[in-house]
Amino acid sequence: MFRRHVRARIRLYSAITRRFVLHNLLHADDPPERLARGVAIGLFVAFTPTIGFQMGLVLFLAWLFRANKLIGLPMVWISNPVTLVPIYYPCYKLGVMLTRMTPVNAKWWSDLAHPPEGWWNTVDFYWTQMVDVAVPMWVGCVVVGLLFALPSYIIVHRTICYYRIKRWGQLIPPSASKPHKREAA
Repeated sequence: MFRRHVRARIRLYSAITRRFVLHNLLHADDPPERLARGVAIGLFVAFTPTIGFQMGLVLFLAWLFRANKLIGLPMVWISNPVTLVPIYYPCYKLGVMLTRMTPVNAKWWSDLAHPPEGWWNTVDFYWTQMVDVAVPMWVGCVVVGLLFALPSYIIVHRTICYYRIKRWGQLIPPSASKPHKREAA
């Protein structure tokens, strides 16, 4: 029973993914460069620790780099509450390795539970604790985001170009290549 349910879910999600790729990505009226930039921006932002701001960040970056906004948005859904730990923990570990900072340990967690007295001392303490995690996290996330975004741009761009040339014999959709008839005035 459980296997059947899992298989049905896998088929459903593969159908949704296939429909997204075929309809939204390959048949969009944008040039392949804009579509590939949208995917790359979406994947890059998906790996940044900006949960809650990712969709707005994708829209802004897509506007800034003239990418397709609607293609980039679903890419950030890779990072969600279920995938937070599998995505961000390896990014944090990579960031610790690259920055050569000491990783947080049990002492860090126990210190977090007992801040010093005084308002300013508490603010300074929590700021320092946050930096101990935030700097390696950001470094690792940016590196991993770039490692996913750059190849995805190349792969998506080449796939769209190949598909459009194979399907239509050109890089622009057939509807855009037909001259418009002028109506009599």
